[in-house]
Order: sequence, then C-alpha cells, then structure tokens
Amino acid sequence: MPAVKPLNPRSPVLKRLLVVALMLAWAVTAQAATEDCKAIPWGAPISAVESITYSHSVAGVKYYTVTKTEPCGVFKIQGANVTYGFLDGKLYTVLVEIAKAQDVKQVVATLMDSYGLPDHKKSDGWDEYRWETDELKIKLKSQFATDRIKIGMYYKPLIPKE
Repeated sequence: MPAVKPLNPRSPVLKRLLVVALMLAWAVTAQAATEDCKAIPWGAPISAVESITYSHSVAGVKYYTVTKTEPCGVFKIQGANVTYGFLDGKLYTVLVEIAKAQDVKQVVATLMDSYGLPDHKKSDGWDEYRWETDELKIKLKSQFATDRIKIGMYYKPLIPKE
C-alpha cells in the first residue's frame, strides 16, 4: 500500500474545501435560526411594533431602533446595529451595520441561503453584493480594510415611484 502524504495546510485546495465546509455549516445553522424567526413583517404598521425608539428621518423615511424584537439571521451577528425604516407608517427598510465583522463570507453565505447568488462588483474600496426577489431589494457593502459591513433591505411594494 502506498504511503499517504499529509495535507499541506497552506494548500489552496484545502483552504477552498475549508471555506466551503464552513459556509455549508453556517448556512445550515442560519436556516435553523430563520425557521424560528419572529422578525417584524415587511409592510407591518409601526403601531404593531413594541419598544420602538425614534432615531432620525431621511427623505420621508422615519428610522427607529427596536429593542423588543428577537434578532435572527444576519441581524443576530454580534455587534450588528439594526435600524428599521418606516415609510408612511409601514416597515419599508431594515439597515444593518456591523463595525468589525468576523467573516464577510459568513454573512454573504447567510444571505445566499435565503436569496440565491448575488450580483457582485467593486466600487470605491467596497465590495457590493446585490440580490432582488419579487418583494425585496438587498444590498450588502463590505470594506475589507476596515472589516465593516453595511446591509440595506428594502420592501419593493413600498419603494417610492420616481
């Protein structure tokens, strides 16, 4: 029987296999977390949300922090700052900012699990990933130099017509 060579820990093939394995493990964990998710439904009236604190307004959208909702999916990441935006009193957007993300790939994998493969481009030092479904537009921006991630999710039925 021939001798088996140990795997080189610097091997690009091994690194790719580890990334794929981690992404799959994260996706399975994320799927289980979203099944029990009690997030605020898109389009829900602001009156249906408990423990809400006004933050600011931009272009007719009123932004709030909500302290009594159970975070799930990408919102559950430690250090995530979540802001909810209401347009005409209905949930229109959710903005998530992560100051020091441990792994951008995990966040992207979580979104891919729910929304499929994104469009990707680089712009001004940021990687941009975009998804679109019948109901949502999602944009994730990550900056490698600072480990920052910004995610914007927008409910398409409430997007103002131009």
